[in-house]
Amino acid sequence: MSVAEGAPGEAVVPARSVGRLPLNACKARYGVAYVRTVCSQAGVGFSETSPDEDYLAVDGLVSLPVAPVSVQIKCSSQFKIAGRSATWPAEVEWREKWQESLLPVYFVLVVLDVDDRADWLYHDETGTMHRAAGFWTRVDQQAGPGNINVPKTQRLTSETLDLWAKDVFGCFAPVEGVR
Repeated sequence: MSVAEGAPGEAVVPARSVGRLPLNACKARYGVAYVRTVCSQAGVGFSETSPDEDYLAVDGLVSLPVAPVSVQIKCSSQFKIAGRSATWPAEVEWREKWQESLLPVYFVLVVLDVDDRADWLYHDETGTMHRAAGFWTRVDQQAGPGNINVPKTQRLTSETLDLWAKDVFGCFAPVEGVR
């Protein structure tokens, strides 16, 4: 590794960027961080699945007050935020695992509208803006092999989590005296 030369007693900084993660790993981390951000805005927790424990094909749990829901997250710069939908390939094993769940499972696609990771976030005097958007679809009820179609009308926002909570309620039989 080359280093920048400094004056005697001055700290020496490597001449290359500090980043070591490959680009796809950076995108994966960004996708999870984006979902965490939305959960934080909504006031709910997010627990990430440990890397070697993702055998259920989910990256984490969104801790809704009624019950946690599973989320698979993908992040890509191959799509644009604008448009009607995006399609992601789904492995048959993922679908089989999602279909076993008694509670909803959601697929979240975080779209980075720029290719260069230096541009994923925009920093100015008013704040830091994401150059990204998240979109979602429910996948536990989708049968068979094939791609996942993610409608861009289903933007991931804090209000989305209210819809997900209603989906969870719908999984249970009504109990007399409880709404």
